[in-house]
Amino acid sequence: MRKPERPELIPGDKAVRQHLLIMLALYILLLIQLEPIIDWLLLLPFLNPDPLDLVSLNQRKLEAAAVTYALARVIPVSLFFWLGYRIVTSARLPPARMKFPFTVPLIKGKQAKMFGLLLITISLILIYLEMVWLTRTIIS
Repeated sequence: MRKPERPELIPGDKAVRQHLLIMLALYILLLIQLEPIIDWLLLLPFLNPDPLDLVSLNQRKLEAAAVTYALARVIPVSLFFWLGYRIVTSARLPPARMKFPFTVPLIKGKQAKMFGLLLITISLILIYLEMVWLTRTIIS
């Protein structure tokens, strides 16, 4: 009786892993600094704001924060969309000429395409839900 074949493993790249961690840390720092940046940009025209102007300023801040945070959340989701597209076009996981930060088994053919389509579908659903939430936040 034949033994089942073990899948071929593609080893992870240490440099790519380090770059991924650096980009993740920079993304988290950007998310932390978004609100102070929005406050600073909105208060530039008002050196001594009126109490009556504070209501309109608060409404503008709510809208600006909603748009900014929505865009910040769409960035990583769009990277998953791009990865899914690369997987579908090359019909293999990991995609051709692409290094992964962690060890993955090599998947080719229909299974890889299905995984890529799953990534694309999930990312499009998340982007759609983000845009629906954004429009509801701005309209109300």
